[in-house]
This record gives sequence, structure tokens and C-alpha cells, in this order.
Amino acid sequence: MTWTYDNTVLATSDKDAVRLIIGDTDTGDQLLQNEEINYYITKHGSVTRAASESARAVAAKYARLMSRSIGGLQADFSAKYRQYLELADNLDRNEQVSPVSPYLSGYLKSQHQTQDENTDRIPIFGRFGVTDNPRYSADNDYTPYQYRAP
Repeated sequence: MTWTYDNTVLATSDKDAVRLIIGDTDTGDQLLQNEEINYYITKHGSVTRAASESARAVAAKYARLMSRSIGGLQADFSAKYRQYLELADNLDRNEQVSPVSPYLSGYLKSQHQTQDENTDRIPIFGRFGVTDNPRYSADNDYTPYQYRAP
């Protein structure tokens, strides 16, 4: 397993962007391996969501460690656990309120007739009208809402 970070490729490297967001940029204090971050990126497809899950993974690592104090030194891993969970929650909230780009589809009026006349095209579902029902014809007395007594 490998650990790399290059701050010159943040715009093109999702892995390094995730490392920057969660603060895993110190070679001497490696929190997650490249393969772990790449897993979250592949699973979620979003840098923000991958960073949130990565922060939860780091929090889980700190949750396993006990807080210790030796003499005047103290290592409080529960505080790191809480901080990484808070970071994950903040990233989730930021992703939920980020704007979504609208997507419009359809044809221009000038393209509509050309598309309808294309015989190689699969017809659009729901294109048939009520008069296309094989049980309906002008010759019989069937109407869709007519009640017939048995």
C-alpha cells in the first residue's frame, strides 16, 4: 500500500484533493493509504462525499485508541475522533446544499418533424392516443368509461 501527496496536481487529482480536505498531507503522519482513498472515490464518485467517508474512516481509527497521559504529556484520541466525525458531518451538509445544475432535454421545433419521420428510431412510449386502442373503433359502441350491465 502506498501513500503519496502532491499539492501541485490538486485540480486534476481527486485523491490529492481528498487528502487536502481531510488534512492528510503530512508524510510523517499518514492517515489513509492511496488505495483506501481511491476506493471511496470510486464508490461515491464525488470528492466531497469521498472526503466525508475518508474522514469517517480516520475517526474509526482514532476510536480504537485509548486516551493516555504520561507525566505531563497527554494524548486525547477521543478529541481527534470527535473532530473527524464533525468534519465528516460538515462535508455531508455542504454536499447536500451544493447547487445542482439543471438538465434539459428535447428537440428543437425544427428537429421534431425530422425525428418523427425517422423510421430507424425506436418509437416513444406513450405516443399512441386513445383512438389507437384496437378495441376502439368508430363502428362499435365501446367507450372507455361506459358501464355495461352483465
